Amino acid sequence: MTRKDFRIFYEGTIRRLADAMVEENENISFIDNFDGLYEEYLNQRTLLKFIFEKQNTDELLDRHKVSACITVALMKVRLLHSNNLDDHNDYSLTKSKRMNEQLAFFAGVHAMLLYMVKDENTRETLKHDFILPETRYPKDSKYYDSIVRALYYSNTLSGFHTLLIANIYFLLEEYHKLSYKSNQKNNND
Repeated sequence: MTRKDFRIFYEGTIRRLADAMVEENENISFIDNFDGLYEEYLNQRTLLKFIFEKQNTDELLDRHKVSACITVALMKVRLLHSNNLDDHNDYSLTKSKRMNEQLAFFAGVHAMLLYMVKDENTRETLKHDFILPETRYPKDSKYYDSIVRALYYSNTLSGFHTLLIANIYFLLEEYHKLSYKSNQKNNND
């Protein structure tokens, strides 16, 4: 993603998501740090290009890896800060210290969706809501709660693994496509 494209994504997605979170909770403040975020995104992108031996080519990373780079960059740069925010045992994303992981995951999913819309092979599947897996206890917790919590504790315990996050995005897309096809088949029966 070029700096210009990243700026558009930052203003149109990241900033809007962050602003909504800040508006919902007065104890959260947003720190505008486009340059720091873009630099960290480039660091993550360079790392993945090195792993896949693409560092000296113009070959682009796929949408899952780009989304993972955005996710990790947001978790590292931490654009949201709490002002004396209590973290309760009662888990709530908007009132949690995991707010940067929430922002990161939602921004990563949104980036993936933007690429899917441009892809004629996946565009059709997005005519309906993006389908996430259900958790074992869907009345108590949504899938995105589990992912955000996992991202937070992963960071706390061992750090970020961009390639694993890219694989999560890949699996989420595949789950969505299979669910969409299943729903289409059931509607046609």
